[in-house]
Formats: sequence, C-alpha cells, structure tokens
Amino acid sequence: MISVIVPVMNEAERIVKLIESLQGLRGEKEIIISDGGSTDGTMEKLRAIDTVKTVQAASGRGTQMNAGASLAKGDILWFVHADSVLSPSSLIDIENAVADGAMGGFFRLYFYDADDGFMRFIARTSHTRAKRFCLIFGDQGLFLRRDVFDGLGGFADIPLMEDWEISMRLRQFHRQGMIRALDTEIGTSARRYIENGRFKTWLKMNTVKALYILGVPAKILRRIYDGRTHNIFTASNRP
Repeated sequence: MISVIVPVMNEAERIVKLIESLQGLRGEKEIIISDGGSTDGTMEKLRAIDTVKTVQAASGRGTQMNAGASLAKGDILWFVHADSVLSPSSLIDIENAVADGAMGGFFRLYFYDADDGFMRFIARTSHTRAKRFCLIFGDQGLFLRRDVFDGLGGFADIPLMEDWEISMRLRQFHRQGMIRALDTEIGTSARRYIENGRFKTWLKMNTVKALYILGVPAKILRRIYDGRTHNIFTASNRP
C-alpha cells in the first residue's frame, strides 16, 4: 500500500479537489493530511471526509510530513503538495518502480496554470537537475520506501530546504541507480511566479538555494523566501 502524505497550510480552496483526485487513482492507498495550523477552514473541510486521516503538527513542511509519516501504514510513502495535479497512473507507476528495484523517485514536473516558454524551461531544468544530481524538490512528488525513509530519520526539522536536505542524504542510493526519475507527469501551480513575476521569483528561489549552499541558516532563508527581509545580516538578529 502507498501512504500519500500531504502537508497543508491554509489550503481550503484546493484540498478537497486534491483528495477527490487521490481517491480516484488506481491502486491501494491511504491519504494522510498533515495540517500546520491553518486558519482558513482547511481542517473543517477535512473532518467531513471520513476516508482521510488527519494530523496537526507544528508549521513547516518537514515537520508536517514527518508527522504524517508517523501515522502511515503503507510500505511506500508518497509526499504530495496540496496544489498538485496528478496523473491517473501515478500509484501504479510508483509501485512498478519499487518492484523494479527503486528505493524511491520523483515525477516529471509541469506547471498547469502557466504554459509559456519560461515556465516550461523551469520545469525541464528541474527534472534534469533532479535526474542528474538528485536534487529533488517537494513539488516533484518524492516517493520513498518506508524502510528507506525511516533509515534516513525522515525530514530534517528545518523551516525551509527540507527537500534539498533529504536529497543530499538520498545521493548514496542515486549513485546506485535506485532513485527513479519517472516520465509520469505531476502538475504544480505557478501561483508564486504569476503573483510576483516570473523572472523575479526564479531569481529569488535560486538566490535562496545559493545562500543555503553557503551555509546561511534555514530560518533566515525562510524570511527571504517569504519576502519578510531583503538583508541576511539584519535577518540574523531577528527572533
């Protein structure tokens, strides 16, 4: 069985649609929603769906996904963002990859609400980056065997870059060809790019990645990512 784990924070407008999509996928599954303190009625909507498990955790995707994994009964964990659009064969393709020897993997990304050249470039390079260097980001639908996830100790309890951090620890399996790059697509929203400008958002995200490599603490990167500061030196003195 595959345990589908979805971290959410104020996703009332999207979560029911995603759950309906997940319920329609072929294959044995359970759906676990991990809420990080939503205030928009997300949990109220979830409580009305008795086929879904819910858990409340401290805000932060890594923490939320760990909390969801702690409830999981499946031998495969699939981490999905609330704004994802899923291919009908997703679960079957995950099962086939694992049966073929993969310890984990990810999907081919596309943006379902912004199909222009720049966004196609971002999607294409994201897949290439993950395939060649095992740098897998959350919107690419990471899946892992449960024993591998547990052996790694789950996601790091950091406010940002938890996907990058676990990717680094997965490289040992990637070098052995055990992290599978699926051709199956997973859609994600370009809402940040649309709202804040395509190039500006792309530049900020790559700046955050570069600062992470240079050792800037994740709590400061979270402020930069959220647009709460433009100065890493003053940010380091804030609570």
